[in-house]
Amino acid sequence: MRRISVLILVTFLATQAFAARIDRGVAPVERDAATRWVKRAPLSAVAMQQAVAHAQLAETSGARPVVLVETNYYTYLAGEPLELRVTIDPNGFDSPVTMYLYRENRVTGERRYHNIAGGLLPAGEQADLFGAVGSGVPVFVPTLNDFVLFGSTGTGSDLSWGVAGAIGAATTVPAGQPGLHQWVMELRDAAGKRVLARSNAMYSYITQTVQVSGTITSSTTWTADKRYVLNDFVGVAEPAVLTIEPGTVIYGGDTKATLFIRRGAKIMADGTARRPIVFTSTQRVGSRAQQDWGSLVIFGRAPINVAGGQGFMEGLPSQPEFAYGGNNPADNSGIIRYVRLEFGGFLIAQNQEINGLTLCAVGTGTVVDYVQVLHNADDAFEFFGGTVNASHLLGVAYADDGIDTDLGYVGSIQFVALIKRGNDEGDGNILVESDNNGQGTDATPLTSPLVYNVTGVRIPSANGNYGVVLRRNTAGKFYNMISQGSKNAPLNLRDASTTANANSGALVFDHSILFGDFSDAAFPSRTDGGQSRTFAFTTNKNNRNVDPQLAIGAATHVKTLMPDLEPLAGSPALDADFVAVPPDNGFLQAVGYQGAVGPGNNWILTGWANFSDN
Repeated sequence: MRRISVLILVTFLATQAFAARIDRGVAPVERDAATRWVKRAPLSAVAMQQAVAHAQLAETSGARPVVLVETNYYTYLAGEPLELRVTIDPNGFDSPVTMYLYRENRVTGERRYHNIAGGLLPAGEQADLFGAVGSGVPVFVPTLNDFVLFGSTGTGSDLSWGVAGAIGAATTVPAGQPGLHQWVMELRDAAGKRVLARSNAMYSYITQTVQVSGTITSSTTWTADKRYVLNDFVGVAEPAVLTIEPGTVIYGGDTKATLFIRRGAKIMADGTARRPIVFTSTQRVGSRAQQDWGSLVIFGRAPINVAGGQGFMEGLPSQPEFAYGGNNPADNSGIIRYVRLEFGGFLIAQNQEINGLTLCAVGTGTVVDYVQVLHNADDAFEFFGGTVNASHLLGVAYADDGIDTDLGYVGSIQFVALIKRGNDEGDGNILVESDNNGQGTDATPLTSPLVYNVTGVRIPSANGNYGVVLRRNTAGKFYNMISQGSKNAPLNLRDASTTANANSGALVFDHSILFGDFSDAAFPSRTDGGQSRTFAFTTNKNNRNVDPQLAIGAATHVKTLMPDLEPLAGSPALDADFVAVPPDNGFLQAVGYQGAVGPGNNWILTGWANFSDN
């Protein structure tokens, strides 16, 4: 094993030296406006082999280029301009690549590659951006920020960026041809064989805009050939079922626009990896922000620990349409699968914004799987009581907590990736904030989630709080967690009642990586540093304060545009002696790693999610 490691190191140093020797001052691929943004890398046969070897090693070092490709909007009626832009960063990768751009039909899978000379090639033909069909032209990785590839000035549309595209003008949708498509950009190795970085921008050609307001009282289906615009609070009332087809896009038409699924009603939002269901801002890409609209709220009839068994959505009137709670642990509110919730967080009242996904007394009959929250003004995911299980949750650039559990939540959660990227509130925690209730009483059911395999990372900023906060008499079992980059300590055990739960075994946080500062200074204005350290490393025996060695490394803004949270080879997160095996409860899965993603299960980068910063 040592000999293999030495050979790898020698090869890596050789390819690094090779990359350093290449002259980056060579002429562009061509000298026209379409190609002057890249520089060609003329390579000999030997240099080509070295470049390919360097690209292969980049997969294990994490030093891969970053790419983000975006359309100006997600849905287009006939005549509306479709534009495309890209952000690219070398991210420490110093070797030539080939660049491929293609349009793909999300239903049939047909690909048509775009080439500078030939435009959109016939299906079945493949070429990179700059070479002839069947060949590729190696180029140096450019550094580009919101660089417009297809675009036009003076379109007269609010959807347009108003910038001329480097390789073409904006296109318009053919009349009468609805469909689901995506533009894909790949940065491959110099030979065009190995994909180093990939980004896709999904969009739809549609036939109609449908305005939605008031209360839906009978079962309704929203289809992917239309776009739906929510106005103000929209409710789905019992016994109605709202079915949303895969690939459908729903817009929040105003800052208050929110979809409430009431007790006894259902939402059947069952998307797919290639056709996720998207709830988003009406603003064009580049002009979106937190609080552009509300988000999605689900009310169920599972138990909560509120007196009388019924609660009301915080900040809203105590009226039946905002009520939740009951005595049915198996209550079924429908399916939320492959769903994205972007740029929400309507401010109901001071310090009471709508979360990315709010689950109030939702029962185990409900499916919550592959859900992303992007740029929300409050928590990414909040569970107010209930029993619902959830997996494959992705939170990016949320302002408060990644997962917030409260009011007697007792479900299971597994595979959660959480990325703090600016917009932080001062008390926002990366991974978890858990309370039994706001007063910290012993009301039952006691908040006691079962949580496995969570990774939380944060870009350093002036705001922010802890990695995990456990307080107000919470219980729960947390395993295989990774916290990296918290402003304060990675874990904070807050008060006496919660400490008592830890001492009794009702609260466990173990087999996790808590990477950060546990000194007294990391608990500002508090006196609970000692009890937190004792809980993390004495009460629980298998936690470590070590670098988890994730592919993303130290998080930066550009890395979060293509965030790779997979542990590198040799990462302590892959040490089987420290990986906890969950109970066989029919939901949780046994895996061989700590954190949200592992070898062969990098689910956040499979193309269904979005990492845009505006």
